[in-house]
Amino acid sequence: MRNSRVVLASEQKYNSEKDKLILSLLEQDYILFCVVGVDCEKWEDIIDELAVGDGSNPKFVTTTSHPDESIDEVIEFANMLSLDTKSGVDVIGI
Repeated sequence: MRNSRVVLASEQKYNSEKDKLILSLLEQDYILFCVVGVDCEKWEDIIDELAVGDGSNPKFVTTTSHPDESIDEVIEFANMLSLDTKSGVDVIGI
């Protein structure tokens, strides 16, 4: 079973060159995106925008940003958040 939760650990400010990566992750049917690290609030906004797109085929996802937390705290949060499916958490550096 695939994980439906992902923690994105940002090491740099948002850059539109990463939009393809975000779109790819949206296509992988993650339903929870937690972002931690540099510019995480901006990353969260972009994920929301890309998930909606032009509105013709929106992806329904939950996004959170964690500007003042450690990656371990965010992984714990992602594991504890109640969702319709049980799964582990993937961690991806961006």
